[in-house]
Amino acid sequence: MIKLKLITLSGIRLDKEVYEVMIPTKAGEIAVYGGHAPLVGVLSYGIIHVREQKSVKDPERTQIAVFGGTLKVLNNELIILADEIEDPSLIREDEATKALERAKELKKSAKDQVSLDKAQEMIDRQTVRLQLAGLKRHKSRR
Repeated sequence: MIKLKLITLSGIRLDKEVYEVMIPTKAGEIAVYGGHAPLVGVLSYGIIHVREQKSVKDPERTQIAVFGGTLKVLNNELIILADEIEDPSLIREDEATKALERAKELKKSAKDQVSLDKAQEMIDRQTVRLQLAGLKRHKSRR
């Protein structure tokens, strides 16, 4: 087991012992377990998967969308300082789909690098939100 602390600007969102945490980083997705070697990393946009006990099956893991931040593993504690997170229960798939289409249109009409980068960030964000909504939908069918 490893102590997980998920912290955002609005405070501590999770603070508990867990079995496994899958984390999207700039270097790729990593898994963190109890006894993990010391590590510092940068989060990418993606989904954090938390397995609270070894017996928890993949579809039953807790999922949280994350939009940037940093992580530190030291002394059997994982601290995630997230720029922003989103709970799957708050995502409406139809709204995320519309937002993704708007972002793609903005990217097509971008006239400079700043506009292009902003549109790509919006695309990345809505893609993660749709992935999370799909996981939520799949979980509810079980």
